[in-house]
Amino acid sequence: MNKLYIYFFLGLVALPLAGFSGGMITSEKVHAATKSGKKGSSATFYGRLWVQYDSSDNSTSNNSKISSLRDDEGMGRVGLKGKSSVGNGYAVNYKVEYAIDIGDGHATGDSKDCSDATNCRSFALKQGWVGFLTPIGQFKFGSVESPYKSFAKHDILHDTISQARDTRMISQGSMSHSSYWRESIYYELKSGDFRFAAVYGLGEGTSNSVTNKDTGIGLEYKNFILPGFDIVYARNTDDSVTGAGNQDYNEKVTLTKTFKMEGKRKLKVWYMHEDVGLDNKMFTGGNNDGEVDWYGVTYKSGPMTLQYSYAETDASQGPTYDRDGYNIGMQYKLSKTSRIYIGHSSSDAGSGDGVAEDIESTMIGLRHDF
Repeated sequence: MNKLYIYFFLGLVALPLAGFSGGMITSEKVHAATKSGKKGSSATFYGRLWVQYDSSDNSTSNNSKISSLRDDEGMGRVGLKGKSSVGNGYAVNYKVEYAIDIGDGHATGDSKDCSDATNCRSFALKQGWVGFLTPIGQFKFGSVESPYKSFAKHDILHDTISQARDTRMISQGSMSHSSYWRESIYYELKSGDFRFAAVYGLGEGTSNSVTNKDTGIGLEYKNFILPGFDIVYARNTDDSVTGAGNQDYNEKVTLTKTFKMEGKRKLKVWYMHEDVGLDNKMFTGGNNDGEVDWYGVTYKSGPMTLQYSYAETDASQGPTYDRDGYNIGMQYKLSKTSRIYIGHSSSDAGSGDGVAEDIESTMIGLRHDF
């Protein structure tokens, strides 16, 4: 499988470089932000209000059976973002975003589990960074999303209790599809349909799961060979992992095809393969290693989007540690700023699973952006 990843990586790099050989690689975001060359600044206060009622059993966000009105997956948020152009294709930009929970008032967990100041905060930092937009790409410094998390984000139930990662259908944690990299440097370059990003951890604190010398990369190529066909490769490596037989990385390849239909309808199908070595919730065997295959389809017609996705795992400890699951859901836009979510998810644990519990959740939620 590692050879397959190498071939994908080389193909993703070689094709865009061949296309760029006739001119300078530049960042479209920079030109859009500073195309006039004039100095100026802007700032936007924004937010997302979210309330969800769910009935869940052993979800990875709470590990207990509960029915409640809450938001423990980070959907609700408030933030400030902006940029200040300094001319000649350069700008300083920033983003600070905090999680909020208008359901139970605790942005970092369930009110049921609220027992100290750490677990009972009304606001919790999601991401916060200040950066440079330059002719050669975007630089960010602070708390950022890794490319592994942000590239090929398909799940329409993302940040709800029925999302794939909370159902252990795909990997979770700061080294995969959840959380943020603290004390990190991020770089991103976008040119045409090609995007490259890298992140490097500088953290020294023991409370931070991302530490010094941790690395992550992501490559994305849209309309790869065929219109509507996108390919993504991403990898995060944990420098602190040592010992023979302990895998120090998570790695994924995602293939996506979007079909445009009459009446502005869209059908999207995807396949993701993960090689996981850094998720002790998905694989509970001795070395936490395994592989994941995730398949999904979404259908969009007018204000409604429907989804079904299915995942199966292959644990390195053997089939008794495997877990299979699915989620199904709907988003319905009431307006440009408001939408309804309905979702259900379920996964079955193998008999050797250290948690030895199946996961199931059903939810309905209302979201409003401003």
